Amino acid sequence: MYLFFEGTFEGAMTDEHGYFEFSSSIKDKATLNVSIIGYEKYKMEINVADKNVIELNIILKESAVKLRETVVTASSYGTEKEKGIVISRIDVLTTPGGAADLYQSLKTMPGITQVSESAELYVRGGDPLETITMINQTPVYHPYTFESSYGGIFSNLRQSAIKSIYFTSGGFSAKYGNVLSGVLDIDTRDLPINTGGSIGLSLANFELSLSISSKENNFGFYSDYSQNFTKPIFWLNGGLDRMTVTPTSKNFTAGTIYKYSKSDRLKVFMLIADDKQGINVERAEYNGVFNGNSSNFFLNIQSVNLMADNFMIKSGIGYNKFSNSWLFGILDIRKTENVISFRSDAEYQLSKYVKLIAGLELETRKISYEGRIPNYDFDIRPEAKSLLIDAIIKENRAGFYSEAQASNFLGVEKLSLAAGIRYDKIIHLNSNWTDPRLSVSYKISEKSTLRFGAGIFRQIPDPRLYNPNEGNPDLKPMKASHYVISYEYNPDDNNSFRLELYSKYYDNLPAKNDLTNYDNSGYGYARGIDLIYKGIFPYGITGWLSYGYIDTKRKWMDYDSFTRSSFDITHNLNLIFKYNLTDNYQLGITLKYATGRPYTPVIAASY
Repeated sequence: MYLFFEGTFEGAMTDEHGYFEFSSSIKDKATLNVSIIGYEKYKMEINVADKNVIELNIILKESAVKLRETVVTASSYGTEKEKGIVISRIDVLTTPGGAADLYQSLKTMPGITQVSESAELYVRGGDPLETITMINQTPVYHPYTFESSYGGIFSNLRQSAIKSIYFTSGGFSAKYGNVLSGVLDIDTRDLPINTGGSIGLSLANFELSLSISSKENNFGFYSDYSQNFTKPIFWLNGGLDRMTVTPTSKNFTAGTIYKYSKSDRLKVFMLIADDKQGINVERAEYNGVFNGNSSNFFLNIQSVNLMADNFMIKSGIGYNKFSNSWLFGILDIRKTENVISFRSDAEYQLSKYVKLIAGLELETRKISYEGRIPNYDFDIRPEAKSLLIDAIIKENRAGFYSEAQASNFLGVEKLSLAAGIRYDKIIHLNSNWTDPRLSVSYKISEKSTLRFGAGIFRQIPDPRLYNPNEGNPDLKPMKASHYVISYEYNPDDNNSFRLELYSKYYDNLPAKNDLTNYDNSGYGYARGIDLIYKGIFPYGITGWLSYGYIDTKRKWMDYDSFTRSSFDITHNLNLIFKYNLTDNYQLGITLKYATGRPYTPVIAASY
């Protein structure tokens, strides 16, 4: 919802709860305009003379445009009620054990298996590479700190910079391409409400934040700087003897927002991060020190333009440079990655029942590897056999999608449908594909909805597999077919429940081949049940309960046979309980249960 004083730039967007706040330089009467697509426009005259604070409660009447009934794909979680189960910024901040980190908090959602303690998202039997993170429409392929072969630990994106979160674990819209399993779509914050700052210091962290808001409320700036120093924590809790370089990281995020009209805005967002670590590692064949460091730079420019009451265009361009180095035994590798991307999405309300969306995206990605890697993953000894690498891998991709969303479909008031098609082309590989997507929902009652989603999804394999020396430059894209059925029940605004059944079938997965290193003979499946209840429990306790059951098998990479995937964590149970002791203090607890990974660890080796 957007509010502004007529004839000025002074105004604000409401948050997900409808709350709004902004300051004004007006000293007499003014006309407040309130609008949102799907509701009647609202105007009221306000006398602001001699009043420091004015509280308003505004209720809008729904218009004939039934946007709220438009289909939302299954398996979605976000900050908006229309996008499924609501996960707010406060949930991220207050999830016990989540360290106020987006990825660690998301791992308590169903559909994400607890494979490791890393921040990487293993979505419904998929490798972390099968899930993409997008910030303001542009992809970020390395959104973690302390990244190693075991994955990153925390997000590079500060929680304070996030405006909205949309996460989907299957059956998603044609809007998203070159991804097999999951999408995390993030929008950064809008105009700061006030000018101010803060400083924080703890045993392991220093933080400094600043926000600036113009008097006209058409320009704003915010920044956050943090530095982690973990040595006091290891000294206090033990483990310092394992460190040769205690893990440290620096992170800086900043954003500038300019509203050049009542409904149009320009965002510039920047993220800079780096980290380093040195850890004594004990393996079956070798005990040594792992040294790793990485740096990340991300710049995004996004514009949002409401061309008319029923037509909106949102466009973003991004640049991301990531580099890291790993040194452990025979492993000595340096990686640099540059990504330039552009995306534009358009929404047009064709009629009171039909909305059309379409978009275009372009991406160029260049990855360089230099150094030495072991011939065998199980032998990292300094004297082990190794392979020299000096390779540059390029990826140029173009994508287009279109989708129609219809409520009152076929004259049935409670039936909604979304049908879309997506075209992608990997230019340098001369590879292209067209994939259909479909989602149907039926509103059984005012409180319950039944949904079905299906589609074909494709993604190119790990770029390392295109290296001519150890891979195959002619690999085709991987393929997954999704089928999702979900039932959602929302008894009120504070409680929600979802039960979901899904099947995912893999084809064209990369698999080891003696002649060409790799081919596309791999295949697999993932099927299971997810459920979540989020709301208010007895005795004033809030939180959520989530459970996921999965059965998944694969034949891919160096697997000798069709067998259980290393991502097959059969049972995942999460209980998150929070209790407000006072207005300022909260007590929380997270309980997790997960079955073990299905393999036997190697505890000794001889050569």
